[in-house]
Amino acid sequence: MTQIAELSRQWQGEGGPEAWDEAWDRARELVTSRLSRFEPVGQSDWAVGPAADKVGGLATAPYILALEQRVDPAAVTRRSVEDLLRHREGETDSAIARRWEAHLENLGHDVDDESDPVAVRWRVLRTEYEPNEDLHWDDATCRRGPGLLEGLRYVLSGHVALNF
Repeated sequence: MTQIAELSRQWQGEGGPEAWDEAWDRARELVTSRLSRFEPVGQSDWAVGPAADKVGGLATAPYILALEQRVDPAAVTRRSVEDLLRHREGETDSAIARRWEAHLENLGHDVDDESDPVAVRWRVLRTEYEPNEDLHWDDATCRRGPGLLEGLRYVLSGHVALNF
């Protein structure tokens, strides 16, 4: 098992709905196809935190969409994920994260429930990163905004070129 696959099992958490397991399996399948873009180079916060947000976002979007559309997580299209990520009129990045949280709550998750692996991962993904004044914007370690959006936008970018 690769390091990213091993770590992703920790990020997924124990238990949860069947669709949660299926969404994580799909995310692992997708990142395996582009592994060099995801494999953390070390255990530092900047290597593992962003990787967790990338894979976690890639699992959470199909989880939400699969349940709402009543399809298998593997049937969720990239276009649907991009639409869920897209700004609505007047919406900020923080508002997108709040919209995703509302989706999870509508699916029956209490985002404060410590025993719900979906809620536990969500609280990490919604973390708002403030720009570090000591880093330049073009520095790859500079993070800003909700981790979910930063991670998912990266995996959907041309740098990674995931096909699904």
